[in-house]
Amino acid sequence: MVRMRRDNIFWGGALILLGVLLFLQAQGIISNIFTFFWPIALILVGGWMIMSVYWRSDESSEDTFSVPLGEAKSVKYSFAHGAAQIEINGNAPAGQALVGTSAVGMNQRSQLNGDRLEVQVEAGPSFVPFIGPSQGVWRYQLTREVPVTLSMEAGASSLDIDLRDVLATHIELETGASSANVTVPTRGASLLDVKAGAASFSIRVPESTAARIRVEEGVTTVSVDTNRFPKLYSGTYQSTNYDTAVDHAEINIEAGLGSVSVK
Repeated sequence: MVRMRRDNIFWGGALILLGVLLFLQAQGIISNIFTFFWPIALILVGGWMIMSVYWRSDESSEDTFSVPLGEAKSVKYSFAHGAAQIEINGNAPAGQALVGTSAVGMNQRSQLNGDRLEVQVEAGPSFVPFIGPSQGVWRYQLTREVPVTLSMEAGASSLDIDLRDVLATHIELETGASSANVTVPTRGASLLDVKAGAASFSIRVPESTAARIRVEEGVTTVSVDTNRFPKLYSGTYQSTNYDTAVDHAEINIEAGLGSVSVK
């Protein structure tokens, strides 16, 4: 309802302004209303974005979709997003492979391939009027019941990905100019591959998990907790017990301008 009221205000304001311009043109005060199109469009979009910050809906009122896990023994997630704010965690209810935000500009499909469930989600930018969720955040909850792989392609985005409770064996993140907070899985062996443009990445490794970190430093500022992950040589850091640890993460980072923090 809140989203609908905001949209009605947007379109109502647009129609009022259009009516005023047509009236002024009919009175001969202005000669061509189309010369005012882009300035008014920018004013309306800017006003909508400001209103979205101060007039938010209750998160519980957002529409959601779900994908049942069924008989699948593993899940492959593929996400493709435009510029957006995205939150991912492992809080899907029992029996569900995925629970996520449903909104205009989002399409999802799934199919069972053998005993692996393949789930694809495509979504547009969440910072544009009438596209994306009412709060501007795409939220996804993944299963914790079976092993999974995760692929995320995103434009200029803000990512908050917490996979500590997820049995993720391979995570691929490819982003443009972005900021990201990523927590790798606590259990099992996982591989995190990051390719980013101008980005700020903060990666969290759970205390009980060993890790090996490789960073293509370039012009990226790198900060690694060397008390936990001593430096082996340029761009490579590793837990002393990495080779024997059951629970461990291999982290490969390739980034342009920006900063990378691992702790």
